[in-house]
This record gives sequence, C-alpha cells and structure tokens, in this order.
Amino acid sequence: MTMQHNNPDLWGTLFESTAERTGAVVSAAMISSPLWLSSIKPVSDVAAAIAPILGCIYLSLQIGFKLWDRTRNEDG
Repeated sequence: MTMQHNNPDLWGTLFESTAERTGAVVSAAMISSPLWLSSIKPVSDVAAAIAPILGCIYLSLQIGFKLWDRTRNEDG
C-alpha cells in the first residue's frame, strides 16, 4: 500500500509516496558516496574483523541456551 501525502511544496509534488522519497534519499546518498565513503572505511574495517567473532559468540550462546532449556525440560 502506498501512502499519499498532500504537500503543496516541490518535494511533495515530485515524490508523492514514501517509497519514492526513500528511493530519492538512497539515490542521493549513492551519488554523493565518494564524498563520505572514505571517512567510514576505518569503521567498516573494524566491523568486518569483529563480525565473525561476534557471530560465533552469538551462535554459541544460542546453542548453549537451547541445550540448557532442553536438559531442564527433561529433568522437570
């Protein structure tokens, strides 16, 4: 379902639905990405190094909680 907004300004005339506005913002971000992309690269590098470790920790916790819940239900 597309929501229509009745805005008399130019922004509302060009982009009537929320999906059109979102698409315009994403497009503008991609067009301007050479200006800001280099500033977030260090953060991206750190996140790329940490993400697999956090994923292993999360998976281990999920397995541990499932096993703990299963053994608790079998005992009681």
